[in-house]
Amino acid sequence: MEKQAWAESWEDSNTRFHRQDVHPYVLKHLTPFALMEKSIFVPLCGRSLDLVYFSQFAERVVGVEKVEKVILQFFAENQLAYEKVGERYISNNLTIFCKDLFALTPEEVGEIDLVYDRASLVALPLPLRVAYLQKMETLTAPGTEYFLNTLEYAPAMNTAPFSIAPEEVYGYFPNYVIKHVESPEVSHHRLIRKFNLHFLREHGFMMRKLHDASYASLRESANRSFYEFS
Repeated sequence: MEKQAWAESWEDSNTRFHRQDVHPYVLKHLTPFALMEKSIFVPLCGRSLDLVYFSQFAERVVGVEKVEKVILQFFAENQLAYEKVGERYISNNLTIFCKDLFALTPEEVGEIDLVYDRASLVALPLPLRVAYLQKMETLTAPGTEYFLNTLEYAPAMNTAPFSIAPEEVYGYFPNYVIKHVESPEVSHHRLIRKFNLHFLREHGFMMRKLHDASYASLRESANRSFYEFS
């Protein structure tokens, strides 16, 4: 999804990707014990309820969402008091930046222990996907954990959410140790009905960054992965 399209989707209420509950993969794999004393980063966070869950157990939670209306809806829906400081909306240990993810700096985000990506990578076409991978590379350090959700379906569509198979994930994150923890086929997913898909799987990956990667290597790996498995 292009940056402008992301904003317009919220303005038009075309946001079926927004869940009304905490994602079951979060409850299963990111348990309260696993979150203790951790700093969690949630890119393109929208108004996800996962933020509330994380804030109950983690030491610090940071999200980024460029549409201010969405941030205000999040705090209103969850009855959370907040303070606005510049581009930051702060509620206790939860901070949401109202700005473009690609403009966010490592100094603003601070040290990250865990990245949670449920609907960011799958929202982006390949050129932005490469830029996103590089941005996340600059925001994270070796040792950072990363929980990633992707959808895989057929026939593939040239629109968000994009189909991303496990083989592509290994190409997109060449400098990570990757554990493929979830891959159920979701026979009643709304996208199957809407687009008459043959199948849809919702993948979950628990990953850990081993070392930094250069932009050139990420671009080469991402391009190769995309064209080999598309």
